[in-house]
Amino acid sequence: MRLSDENLRGRTVIGSDGRAIGEVAALFLDSNAWSVESLQVKLRKDVADQLGAARTMFHAGTVEIPVRLVQSVGDAVVLAVPVDGLREVLPVEGESASMH
Repeated sequence: MRLSDENLRGRTVIGSDGRAIGEVAALFLDSNAWSVESLQVKLRKDVADQLGAARTMFHAGTVEIPVRLVQSVGDAVVLAVPVDGLREVLPVEGESASMH
């Protein structure tokens, strides 16, 4: 299946436990390999709270999910991990997101 970033943005992201966690907000590319490296996912409020993702009243919490955690892409993006498995991709408190 061939997809553009425009087609992918806004698609629902579902954990392997069947729970909707949010929607695709952006794609990050590796410019050397010209391949998708990760997806930025805008989290649903309840999921952001459960994971402890930083959010404000006006800005949803987001998480960057490496493509290795994506199981399939169709009408929705299905992850190979459950919602709780996303804790491993959240930056540690006080650590820059670019450091992990």
